[in-house]
Amino acid sequence: MIVFKKFKINSPKDKGNIMSKRKLTILVLGALLIGQTNLQAAESAEAVPQEQPVSDKQPQQASDSTAVPFGSEDLSATDTSEAGGTVTQAELDGVRAEIATLRDQLTQRLDKTIANSKRSLNISGSTQTRYAASSSPSKNGFLFNSAIISLKGYLKRDYVEGKSISYTLGLGSNTSTYNLQPTDAYLQYSIGQSLDIGKPYLYVQIGQQKKQFGLEATTTEDKQPAINLAQFASKLGLSTRDIGIRLYGDLFPVVDLGYNYRIPLIEYSLALYNGSGPNTADTNLDKDIEGRIVINAPAGYYSPYRGLALGGSYYKGKQDLYKGTTLITKGEGEGDKIRYGTDLSYVSAPFGFTAEYVIGKDEKALSGTTLANAVRATTESKGYTVTLFYEWGEQFYKNSRSQSRNDDWWPTTFQPFIRYDHWDPDTAVANNESNITTLGFNFFFAETTKFQLNYSLSDDKATHVKQNTFAAQFQFGF
Repeated sequence: MIVFKKFKINSPKDKGNIMSKRKLTILVLGALLIGQTNLQAAESAEAVPQEQPVSDKQPQQASDSTAVPFGSEDLSATDTSEAGGTVTQAELDGVRAEIATLRDQLTQRLDKTIANSKRSLNISGSTQTRYAASSSPSKNGFLFNSAIISLKGYLKRDYVEGKSISYTLGLGSNTSTYNLQPTDAYLQYSIGQSLDIGKPYLYVQIGQQKKQFGLEATTTEDKQPAINLAQFASKLGLSTRDIGIRLYGDLFPVVDLGYNYRIPLIEYSLALYNGSGPNTADTNLDKDIEGRIVINAPAGYYSPYRGLALGGSYYKGKQDLYKGTTLITKGEGEGDKIRYGTDLSYVSAPFGFTAEYVIGKDEKALSGTTLANAVRATTESKGYTVTLFYEWGEQFYKNSRSQSRNDDWWPTTFQPFIRYDHWDPDTAVANNESNITTLGFNFFFAETTKFQLNYSLSDDKATHVKQNTFAAQFQFGF
């Protein structure tokens, strides 16, 4: 509460001091109002955590005192008489009018420059533009690879235990469609607490989302090291999104509070999908199941084993049987679809590697036109990829990123890598493998921006075609 004390005017000099104090009061109150409004605007634009949030925030404590809106203080006890040169009621009304004018001006400016939503909203996205040239067939050109915009926010915040409900809506376009379609579109609920980083997390996610199989297919578009995915990720349908429900969490977290670092010993995920792909209704009566478990090295922030992880994935579902491109039955003649794999990774600085091995089994129809006369056979395929990288620079060091710098400074990082990608579509057939060796270089020169160079040597033994491909890609995010 603001209290105006009585004082007497003994001279013209004192009268001048009174006027200066009145002006000072108006400026101080205006500054407080602006600061309060900016604070409210900043709180409304609070960022949404990642899928597995790491937070050191404590629950907000309720205040015992009741907040009093500005301007509603009881000023009736103030002496408004003119005797002794005290502040009059008219002068107080003038101060209030000045502050009201400042408030209206500030509100008008915020309405013009700040987007409003009923709940907190975080907007992000990424765009990829590339140039590619290949030797066989000889061709080159610029390519708009993908553009994704993502909206994330909370529908309900729980400040006591962190059992909040959040949403994610992503819209994207790529070279295969060139039209905007939903990518990620799901709700997430924290079944367990999510505020204490020393305790396990548990979430449920419902809607269209990325499959959690291995490393290659799980990595989002903006974080993939190479420009192109490994062959098995696309050939086995692992890189596509699907509609369903997923339960995931972790156990036995290792925490280094000094660096706000958290790594769980065990991460697990169990999902149930339609199995028909993104933005598509289910085509049969069965559902696909998926499971994944990852064991991380229980290492502290400065441990040389930080970033070492071993994972295993399993996927089983049904797919409609085909003879060539003709569907034999619609929803009745399903064949088995099984994928399982293992992966090992050491993602650290300056040296790191990833290795992944995947086997796929697909039941297909060799001949026939109906379910009764269909001749079935199971095709087994396999693929693996190994990536080695070395990086120098300061981008991946938290203590460097947190340093105070002028303007839009960001520590640059250079990352050369080499990748070997092997794919065998049918292990029962000899000399039908496809091998791709990629030499790459990633240049991180801004917080959300990188430039990629890839030179690939491919050898397709089934078609006896060898090909050299060069690609340069500029990826930026916001």
